[in-house]
Amino acid sequence: MLAMGSDGGTHVSEELSREDVCRAIDGLVEELLEDAGVGEPPVDAVALARHLGLEPDADRVRRGHRRAPIVAPAEATPEQVQREAAAALADHLNDDLLRRLGLEDGPRPMLGESPARLFVERLLVPQAWLVGEARGCGYDLLELKARFSTASHEAIAWRLLDLDQPCIVTVIDNDRVTRRRANSGNVGKQLAPAEAACLRQVRKYSRPCRVNEGGLDVRGWPIHTADWKREILRGVIEE
Repeated sequence: MLAMGSDGGTHVSEELSREDVCRAIDGLVEELLEDAGVGEPPVDAVALARHLGLEPDADRVRRGHRRAPIVAPAEATPEQVQREAAAALADHLNDDLLRRLGLEDGPRPMLGESPARLFVERLLVPQAWLVGEARGCGYDLLELKARFSTASHEAIAWRLLDLDQPCIVTVIDNDRVTRRRANSGNVGKQLAPAEAACLRQVRKYSRPCRVNEGGLDVRGWPIHTADWKREILRGVIEE
């Protein structure tokens, strides 16, 4: 399952793909939610952590206890607090996840993506629910945020890349493209004409917009506050 790289480190062979890791995480998440009696969104990661006996304890953190979990800045947003709790759960369940991946013994692999980060994303927006919820609301980010309220708009948007539709997700902060990813190959930071047109409308009217042009069906949403302007675009690549 593991192979030694030329630099002496380990890398994951084809036997352990991102899909394998996500499948193991999804199974762990489903069992965690079922055990806690959580049958629909939103997922309260803080409550789940406490369900497992993980309480916020600054003294434990200072003493170096690895699994003292919920540590968030005093001015953190509710979504940031939830993410910190989910990260604590990822740490607490790390050994279980490694066992499911067959990695409990021997060297730890270097994955392209952090399993802990994947766990956080897939706990707050579980795959088992995302598919149906997204289809049910027509992939509308604001409606999905209402359902998966403990996750941020951005976190939900990135999870849409894990669905079957080939798409591009772009985050624009204060007029600058800060993150942009596709699930069907590499993509540069330059917006396509349909994306640029959609973004102009979202900025101008501060409301969701949809533009279909040049084989790209683009939807855009404003996430605006008094001191920060963020827009999120999702472009579905039409066949």
